[in-house]
Order: sequence, then C-alpha cells, then structure tokens
Amino acid sequence: MSQELVTYIVLGSKSRLQGIKLPANSKFEEYISLDFDSKHKILEKLDQLITASQGELIVLLPPSSYPNNLAREALKKIALIGLSSWGWFEYNSKRKNLVQNIKKVNTLIRSIPDLEQGIYFTKRLYFSVGGFGSIEPNIFSEISKRLYSRIDPQKPLPALIIRTKNLQLD
Repeated sequence: MSQELVTYIVLGSKSRLQGIKLPANSKFEEYISLDFDSKHKILEKLDQLITASQGELIVLLPPSSYPNNLAREALKKIALIGLSSWGWFEYNSKRKNLVQNIKKVNTLIRSIPDLEQGIYFTKRLYFSVGGFGSIEPNIFSEISKRLYSRIDPQKPLPALIIRTKNLQLD
C-alpha cells in the first residue's frame, strides 16, 4: 500500500492555474493540478490523473482553495479506513450572498455539490461507478448522481480556505 492517502487535484484552465503554487507533497498527501485547454478535454485528463494518482482518496478542488487542517485530518482518516465513501465541503460562511444561498439550497435538496465546494471520493468507488461521466450542466452533477446511486454522501466537511474570489473553470 502506498503511503499517500489523499490526492488533491486542483481543477482549472492553464491560464487560471499558471500563477497558483500548490502545497508541497507530504508523506500522506499528494497535490496535482489539472490544467486543460477546454472543458472537452477535462474528462480524459481527469481519468488519467486519478488512475496514476497514489492516494486512496481523491479530492477535486477549485483553484486557490484548500481544506483546512481539520478537514485534511478527516480526509486522511477516511482514506485510512478504506471503505467506499464520498462527500463535499460546506460553503464558506464568511461569503454571504444570494447566489451562494441558492447554491446551498440546491446542494441540500439535490445532493450535488458546486465547484466552489469541491468533492472527494475513494478511488475504488470512482471506478466502480464508471468514472466521471459528464461535466454538463454542473461539473459535479453527473459524478454526484453516480456516486449517490451506490452510497449516501458523508456529512459535509468544514469549508475550504479560499485564497481568491475567482472560481471560474474557463
């Protein structure tokens, strides 16, 4: 078994990720960026990265957003247990606006996280549902439905630490 328990994949276009510095890999965590030219190439690159990753738990993050220490420790424990699981992070309570409130309600009702929240899942579960599927209309909508068809999501982890306000994929 590899020592890396959690693989963090930061999603974004080449131009968006160009100035972002990823945290250093550690004994238990691996950080990878997924830069892409267009949304059409994201699925192929994502499958390749997940396959090649060392971690048992995959965490997809928006650019410049990282889990806090409490969330990172919880992710390590989830990976260490080795059971299939998935979930997302809470919304940042410091950012309050109408659009975010609508997204919160959507997440509660449909169990589909938004890109701003990030998502995590075990590698084994990801491949058992046949991968990502599609990224339309919301990047996490199809994968959430696939994962939900197997098991219920975990309780959301604490909100991501956001180092920038621009969270666009294009």
